[in-house]
Amino acid sequence: MKLSKITILIPLYILNITSIAKTEFNSNTNTAFEHIYKLKLNKVENLIESEIKNNHTNAFAYYLKSLNDIIKVFINEDEKSYKNLQSNINKNIKLIDKFSKQTAYCKFLKAQLLFYYGITEFKFEDYFSAGMDIREAYILLKENNKKYPEFLPNNTILGVVQSFGGTIPGTYKWIVSLFGINTSVTQGMLCLKKISDAKLDSDNEWYKFKLEAKIFEGGLYNFVLHDEKKAWEILNKCTEDWKTNLFSSYLRSSFLIKINNCDKAIEILENRPSGNEFVDLKFCDYLLGVCKLNRLDNDANIYLNEFITNFKGRNYLKSALQKLSWHYLIKGDYDKYKFYNSKINSIGYQFTDEDKQAQKTVNSKYIPNITLLRARLLCDGGFFERAYNELEHKSSKNFSQIRDKVEFNYRMGKIFQKTDNANSSIKYYKIAMSEGKNLPHYFAMAASIEIASIFEHQGNLKDAEIYYRKALTFTKNKEYEASLEQKAKAGIARIEKK
Repeated sequence: MKLSKITILIPLYILNITSIAKTEFNSNTNTAFEHIYKLKLNKVENLIESEIKNNHTNAFAYYLKSLNDIIKVFINEDEKSYKNLQSNINKNIKLIDKFSKQTAYCKFLKAQLLFYYGITEFKFEDYFSAGMDIREAYILLKENNKKYPEFLPNNTILGVVQSFGGTIPGTYKWIVSLFGINTSVTQGMLCLKKISDAKLDSDNEWYKFKLEAKIFEGGLYNFVLHDEKKAWEILNKCTEDWKTNLFSSYLRSSFLIKINNCDKAIEILENRPSGNEFVDLKFCDYLLGVCKLNRLDNDANIYLNEFITNFKGRNYLKSALQKLSWHYLIKGDYDKYKFYNSKINSIGYQFTDEDKQAQKTVNSKYIPNITLLRARLLCDGGFFERAYNELEHKSSKNFSQIRDKVEFNYRMGKIFQKTDNANSSIKYYKIAMSEGKNLPHYFAMAASIEIASIFEHQGNLKDAEIYYRKALTFTKNKEYEASLEQKAKAGIARIEKK
């Protein structure tokens, strides 16, 4: 699974407190909860402060206070706010412990905050601290589950940690092994389904816990199990309110981009809720710019520039600059291509796969072949016929660089795969594997995974497993390495389950 994606996806799922004690969960906390769920974060602080002032023993107020702070830092990636976050969270965890002892919600609430804070630490590359906090959250939930086995909300984060840990890339495997977290995609999903599949009425105090679990379940089907049909079935229902819920707009558009439906994603992103009451989720500008670039729209640069200029955080800046440079390269403006491409060296961090790949491309001095680039973007956006038209009358002989020859075969394999021509797809993918296995680029590893995916879809599990495992042998392929490794491991886990 893409760690970067998951770090974008998980902290926004913190939608999990309903009426634990009816005398405690009142209009202030209910309204604050709804605002957090819709990313109306600017309206939460006054509500929580009012609640604490009038009812200082309400543990949920302290939970929501820290929850709101975590989400703000996760979205804005502000270093100063991040440094202040730890002491504030520790303070509120102590108050939660004080005011909710001897209830199932005490360890649960503390574990929730530690988990989401740990994910935020991971985003800031504080890996050891992140591992410690996630481990503590996991232990608290296991203890709580043992003491309160009927308390279904425990199972959400337990299931997520177990599922995700079962396919974690080798680069981060030490976190799991060092802290003794039991991992299994199968067991994790079964754990999660205890709450996501529970039959609960809308007035049940666990009903919104179920909503949280369903969103997590959809995310895991998407990013870990790579079952797009099942993921969309779940997320489609959970995000029907996207016109009034910014979180739902983000989730829905992100998934549509992943399944190559940029037309629909653009419609959502252009009509997402906005205004002073909502947090300024600048990442949506990045997504909109990516979608418009994939469609080869003339105004893609506007949204990418908006993100680069106004986002003061860490991630996706290198990627945005690379995509902005591509926009100008396709338009024939080589000077602007060079200008924005050169800025990649001095802006942003190398945490996400997209940012790492952008930096590697700059270091390699490679200039993309415009025909292949257009085909790539169109295919990523779901415009498969247009992508095919770019390459229809060409062969690998039309390209001089070995990288471009391999990419041509990979792109043809991808286009045929997306248009349900499995035999032609496999033929081109195998050429990409053979000719790209010793290159630093991702084509051989990705092609092997896609062949495995085709065989798995056909029910040929034996060959599917062979190609998933073969993908893990392409150790010289360094682009998108972490996410591709996770995808191959998730495929193996699915097949072993079957």
